[in-house]
Amino acid sequence: MQAQRRIGVDVGGSHVSAGIFNDGAPDAPLRMAHRQLDSHAPAEAVIGTIAACIGEVMMEGTVAIGIAFPGPFDYKKGVCAIPASVGKFGQLFGLHVQQALQDRPEIAGLPVLFANDAHCFALGAQQRMQLQGEKTVLLTLGTGFGSAFLVNGELAGPGPGIPASGAFFDQPFGDALADDYFSTRWLLRAFANATGQTITSVREMATAHIETALPIFETFGDNLGAFLRPRLEAFACKELVIGGNIARAAALFGPALLRRLNGLDIHLAYCLETEPCILAGAAALKDASSKLPARLSSQPLLPVKAKPTEGYDIFPSCKTGHAIAEGFDALAAKIAGETRVVIDGFGGMLWETFRAQLHTALQRRGIPAHWYDVDACLYDTSVIDEIVAASLGGDDPVFGKKYTGALGDFFDPSKLAMLRPASTPGIHIIYGTGAALASPDGLLIYADVPKNEIQYRMRAGSITNIGSETATYKRCYFADWPVLNLHKASLLPRIAIMADAQREATLTFMTGDDFRASLDQLLRTPFRARPWFEAGVWGGNWMKKHLAGLNPDEVNYAWSFELITPENGIVLEGEGLLMEVSFDFLLYRNNRQLLGKAAGRFGTEFPIRFDFLDTYDGGNLSIQCHPRTKYIREHFGENFTQDETYYILDCEPDAAVYLGFQENIDPREFRSALNDAQEKSIPLEVERYVQRFTAEKHGLYLIPNGTVHASGKNNLVLEISSTPYIFTFKMYDWLRPGLNGQPRPIHLDHAFANLYFDRKGDQVPKHLISQPQIAQRWDTGRKIHLPTHPEHFYTVDRYEFTGTVEIPTNGQCHICMLVSGSAISVAAGGSEQKFHFAETFVVPAEANAYICRNEGESPAFLVVAYVKDDHC
Repeated sequence: MQAQRRIGVDVGGSHVSAGIFNDGAPDAPLRMAHRQLDSHAPAEAVIGTIAACIGEVMMEGTVAIGIAFPGPFDYKKGVCAIPASVGKFGQLFGLHVQQALQDRPEIAGLPVLFANDAHCFALGAQQRMQLQGEKTVLLTLGTGFGSAFLVNGELAGPGPGIPASGAFFDQPFGDALADDYFSTRWLLRAFANATGQTITSVREMATAHIETALPIFETFGDNLGAFLRPRLEAFACKELVIGGNIARAAALFGPALLRRLNGLDIHLAYCLETEPCILAGAAALKDASSKLPARLSSQPLLPVKAKPTEGYDIFPSCKTGHAIAEGFDALAAKIAGETRVVIDGFGGMLWETFRAQLHTALQRRGIPAHWYDVDACLYDTSVIDEIVAASLGGDDPVFGKKYTGALGDFFDPSKLAMLRPASTPGIHIIYGTGAALASPDGLLIYADVPKNEIQYRMRAGSITNIGSETATYKRCYFADWPVLNLHKASLLPRIAIMADAQREATLTFMTGDDFRASLDQLLRTPFRARPWFEAGVWGGNWMKKHLAGLNPDEVNYAWSFELITPENGIVLEGEGLLMEVSFDFLLYRNNRQLLGKAAGRFGTEFPIRFDFLDTYDGGNLSIQCHPRTKYIREHFGENFTQDETYYILDCEPDAAVYLGFQENIDPREFRSALNDAQEKSIPLEVERYVQRFTAEKHGLYLIPNGTVHASGKNNLVLEISSTPYIFTFKMYDWLRPGLNGQPRPIHLDHAFANLYFDRKGDQVPKHLISQPQIAQRWDTGRKIHLPTHPEHFYTVDRYEFTGTVEIPTNGQCHICMLVSGSAISVAAGGSEQKFHFAETFVVPAEANAYICRNEGESPAFLVVAYVKDDHC
């Protein structure tokens, strides 16, 4: 069998070196090559020089190329992040260097891996110097202060004794950072300060000016020892290896360093073959990218093609009459004549997967593509963390306060200005979330990802928050999503191509003009949002049994996000193909057409949500309440609060609703009992404090903010509520862990700051259980008004009919659900659609009126919710 070979490359500011090795043989390069490199040259010239050097050592059997490249650099993606201010490689800023090299004929698409020179030095030195690697620190002293750590022979990142950055260069020392002290520039600057002479190299200091330089080197060694000693002790270091050009002057600074390290049981070694070690280490790089799935969920992806259904549809679509295209080849054909393209998109995009597939499609058409990653312009993670810290609520696992800034706050303006593609032939593509911030011109593609899919990707660990190494829902809700929503709203008028990127292997898209026309069409006619479903600790099986298309193997279904607009999408259908976009695009397009009178109060926030709470054969929800209006504004940054109602769509005879306090409620006693439950696991005698009512099918239970409540087991609740949806203050959760086995958060302080203890006794059934009123009768039906609490800004009607009924919108957006009967046809805005039992649909205010025709044999019950006129 032919031996596998690997190439190692060392890229410096003035040169590039390459060597090819038989796999596992770091001491015996088969070929070596060296080339001068102008790091100030245009990107094409730099890439060409590196590729040519690699080409000189290329041999049959080569399987991969590893490159040591100076930082800052995104080594995982292969993107240069060195700003022009550093003085080298400035014209590579933001360039996808990996792709640029793979496109060169010398490399012909071979895998190209990257690491910093210190890490490559560590890997090479470990092999060539036969280091134990149990707890080893390796330094490269040269133009910068490089460092790497080995633990049991493996490169180690941040952890015990290792800084958060994974390196020493950014650690404080003296009046600056370590990189400013332990580098060539410090030695040359110290020499200039001592002599008034300017020299160009450490070698000149150590040879031509030895007497003058000796005390400077001694100070250098003393400083290095002072810096290292506490850090080596914290790491429990066993071996210290020093390489780099300055290591050649070890005789001058080494004694002072040893004096500082005296007493430490550490083996110190100097490496004078730094570059051979770097080349060997680069050749040893292996692809560490995760092979884990991109999403973690049992829920199916939206199919590419529409499929006819009868009954509840988990993938409802809106036929637009406009063309939708599928695939990266189709997108490549669409942009083939462009020279500059900007691809922006929502957070949660699998950008490298998307980019690689579009690049391949462009290659198939013979079109060169040059990629520039806007992530190179982000502030450092630590800076972004500081920006959003006040919005994340400290250690609170659930709540924060909405960030009120803009997406641009996360980007360095000077770096955005640097992201300027060259004028070489082909398409130059700036891509990534926020790409439009870097380029006001160029064809704009916007790629959307549904919120449920973002959460599935978070669970799989395949995406991160903006500028972060990890992803949390809390950071999304309170920081990322608010700024991303503002950003996409600003882009809507200039989007040239709108894409749905939720599927890894393909995408669907339409032109921006067709997309905006489709939104205009939906703003006149009834439509459904795409629902999505989640399991929960109290979840049941009603939805499994009644809603076709759900995965029957899911542990349960606790929620259906029927219409929670911050997280729902709308599915457009064109020529049989489907693409999903976020609901809020409708609001950004024309909130007045959608919301009518309520637009003045709610702006681009949709006011009402519908969702299912399924406890059939499940369990009770937690005893809980929601924040008062002032509280949610001051603490969480929401404009209105979470006022709810429970509409009982179905229930078993033993089902109950917990609502309001008992007449004799003692708040202090209640708090004490809750504390005992939380701290001592003593079960709460719930009905001693909270009233329990038998659930009645089609009854409406009113839960204005500050009201204690819970749904009991064996209910299918249609929750008709104001839109805020995460601000549930749990007080008692029946002493059960969550589905992950961990305790669910309890929020007693929040709850007791918001509870109304006067909602008790006989006042509860009188004021918190809606008393139906017959508002209108006609030959084939009637209208029932279900009054809500004065705190609720919305109200509810139920139309019960066998024939047809015309319902005026009266300038309000109507949110509707068929809660009894098999199906109705709804005509408005020149179109007619069928909606089935348990399906939620929206009638924009612009429709003015809609005609509903019962398609079943039994009476149809249609629930309609809308904003009260006096609350607009």
